[in-house]
Amino acid sequence: MRARVLLNPVAGRGRGARLRPRLAALAAGAGIQLIETTSPADLARRAGEAAGEGLDRLLVAGGDGTWHHAARGLAGSATALAPIPLGTGNDLARELGYPFGTARAFAAALEGRVERIDLGRIGDRRFCGVAGVGFDAAVAEYARSRVRMLRGPAVYAWATLATLASYRTPSVRLDGGDADFTGEVFLVAFANTSHYGGGMRIAPHADPGDGRLEVVIVRRISKLRLLSVFPRVYRGAHIGHPAIEICSARSVAATFGSPQRINADGESAGWTGAGALEVAIEPGALAVVRAPARR
Repeated sequence: MRARVLLNPVAGRGRGARLRPRLAALAAGAGIQLIETTSPADLARRAGEAAGEGLDRLLVAGGDGTWHHAARGLAGSATALAPIPLGTGNDLARELGYPFGTARAFAAALEGRVERIDLGRIGDRRFCGVAGVGFDAAVAEYARSRVRMLRGPAVYAWATLATLASYRTPSVRLDGGDADFTGEVFLVAFANTSHYGGGMRIAPHADPGDGRLEVVIVRRISKLRLLSVFPRVYRGAHIGHPAIEICSARSVAATFGSPQRINADGESAGWTGAGALEVAIEPGALAVVRAPARR
């Protein structure tokens, strides 16, 4: 097996740098080269180089944003992404069954089976897990830029509460597949996988191998009601709430009444414009390593 490790040192608010010696020892023990990346562009470039060299597996140590950029370089290739979870949310690793201990995740990345999953595309930006427009994108931006002291899933919980006070709901029109909706919303999430935001099961039935996106619409409700629903998302128990609609589509055109932030895998993906935003699925676009079933 030909493999390599890419480490994002700033993942997890510096956790990547703190675990560098541990990862270096694991890589040396397995006879695998470790490369430390310097930026998102460098990460995508080095992932592309790994694909061009025909490596079997690329172990990428970081979080969802790290894997988002690695997927840019690996999409369409046979080189499989194996996520080593060191980030804030780690939702792709969670989706693929990885343990969160570094040594156990490293072993799973070498022992697991390779399969292909879909990638989403929002505008011209690919994403592995979930892309959101509206409130969740505003929350992700707040978490990235303003939350400094917290770590892990608590970052998103705090950012949700802080963002809610000033958020104004936009109108949206959705066209495509079963997604036929017009009205005011808190958010629209386009889910290739079931989790985002550090373990929130926003789309419990999403399957990254079925060639479809789950479109989660949270209609405008009072902020107090939204707060009452929010804790249920971690269990996937928000399904069936009258303010929440979930539909399935291969592609969707989304037109917002005012400019809204776009979030993809926890990364900023710009703003919506005056025209329709195209969101679609790219079936089987990414090879990944799924962790072995835990004993």
